[in-house]
Amino acid sequence: MLLCLIVSWALAPGLHSRTPILTYHDVIQTRDASSLWFDCAANELEQQLTWLEKQGAHFVSVTQIYDHLAKGKKLPPKSIAVTFADGYEGFYSLGLPVLRRHRVPVAMFVHTDYVGDQHNRPKMNWEQLKELDREGLVTICSQTRTHPADLRTLKTPALTEEMAGSKKSLELHLGHQVRFLAYPNGKYDERVARAAAKAGYEMAFTEQLRPCETSPNLYMISRYVHTKYRQAWHDAYRR
Repeated sequence: MLLCLIVSWALAPGLHSRTPILTYHDVIQTRDASSLWFDCAANELEQQLTWLEKQGAHFVSVTQIYDHLAKGKKLPPKSIAVTFADGYEGFYSLGLPVLRRHRVPVAMFVHTDYVGDQHNRPKMNWEQLKELDREGLVTICSQTRTHPADLRTLKTPALTEEMAGSKKSLELHLGHQVRFLAYPNGKYDERVARAAAKAGYEMAFTEQLRPCETSPNLYMISRYVHTKYRQAWHDAYRR
């Protein structure tokens, strides 16, 4: 059983490139004493994308990443992918204008039970998510229903519902298949990965700091937190 699982999840053979994937969270107006480690000010996002462009970066979508990792399709030289987590309204109001100016395709991972929630840090609503989905620059993906702190601690029925319930909700609202998942806080194990596959996702993301081609399989795809963007670039292209 385990052998079949590993073979069916395997990356395409002959992947000799090294491609970094970044993950961001909230985008804020300015950084101050209340800012959290995962916050990225709008001007910081602009500076980071500009720095990457000066290095020769080609920004690719998560669908291109999947076609590369699963099917062996080649990516442009010096490719890098960008993802966002948690569905914050700051992405829509502050991050999206920057991404549009730079024409950077991104994935947005959403925990569906909190879509439109206005407590603490507001989340995007369904109308905003559908607008992004129609535009095409943003690929809407799942980050479970409730963003548990650690999926590994959930019993199987709850784990199954976190995975399948989120996928069902997104597909109902967006009207098409949702293919990709990110594990909240990057925490996973083999049981969690099996649940992602059983729910029908084609690829799932962690927060391991290494190029995506070095990932164990399609359900354990590595990403760098955005504060490590220079390390991510150096690991891939400054060898």
